Amino acid sequence: MEWIDNLSRAIGYIELHLKEKLDYEEAAKICCCSLSKFQQIFLLSTGVTLSEYVRYRRMTIAAHELIKTDIKIIDLAFMFDYDSPEAFTRAYQSFHGVPPSVTRKTRIFDEYDRIVFQIQIYGGRSKMGSNKILRIETERLIIRKFVPEDWKDLQEIAISKEQSPFACCDHTWPTDEAGIKDAVEYFSKEHQFWAVEVKDLKKVVCLINFNYMDDEQTLDIGHVMNLEYLGNDYDYEALKVLYNYGFIQLGAERIQANWALNDKDKLAPLLKLGMKVTRTGMIDKFKPDANGKVSQFEGCQLIITKNEWLTNPAK
Repeated sequence: MEWIDNLSRAIGYIELHLKEKLDYEEAAKICCCSLSKFQQIFLLSTGVTLSEYVRYRRMTIAAHELIKTDIKIIDLAFMFDYDSPEAFTRAYQSFHGVPPSVTRKTRIFDEYDRIVFQIQIYGGRSKMGSNKILRIETERLIIRKFVPEDWKDLQEIAISKEQSPFACCDHTWPTDEAGIKDAVEYFSKEHQFWAVEVKDLKKVVCLINFNYMDDEQTLDIGHVMNLEYLGNDYDYEALKVLYNYGFIQLGAERIQANWALNDKDKLAPLLKLGMKVTRTGMIDKFKPDANGKVSQFEGCQLIITKNEWLTNPAK
């Protein structure tokens, strides 16, 4: 876990220098890599860009300075390396939703905590249900727990799945209102299920499930996409964040997925992430045909290791 220690030390350096002009090159040296590589590793490890993290942390510290001291806005602006008080105020209001003057009067502000890496291992197996699920945001997506209000979106995902040519390659999902509401209630209580919401649409378009982690630290991840939204890379973007979470936060040594070899649409984001087909074989379908006969489909297993993920990160 040396690279985690290096990244933690680099974050420590950043934290110590938030109130002055930051030397990003020095932070990269502490992480034992180039600046471009450091920026890439930082994004993959945290879900935010390096510049976003610095801005969020500075805005958090600025709020505390406003409340606890009588510091002037112009001094805050120069402390946090802004060219003018106006530029600082715009950045502050963008983050907190209110200008600095309001925070000082009302103590209203948002907070972004320092990032700390923690991997919890229990007897050689990561306990999937014990890690509190996170809300992770990208530029386009919110990746979060399910809530009861998601039932209509989940129903659309279920109907899309059941109408797919590959529906027989998985267990049958309920599509009725009562069945879907029961499912979303269950998903909302379990930590391994993730809802992928598109910000612009305010709609959940994908479900991602951390199925299990075995004794060899292989994390099995599955996903089901609303096929109406294929081609937008929503599944790829969400899986990239959660693969990184699996490797960094859960300590997985490899991630695997299993599905129908001929379902090119579902395999596309997995291959784009750098996964490789390691095994194929004939598998019984989950549903019999009209004559009651159970036929087979060609399934495959895809795997990517932690070393592959870190040395050739997905773009």
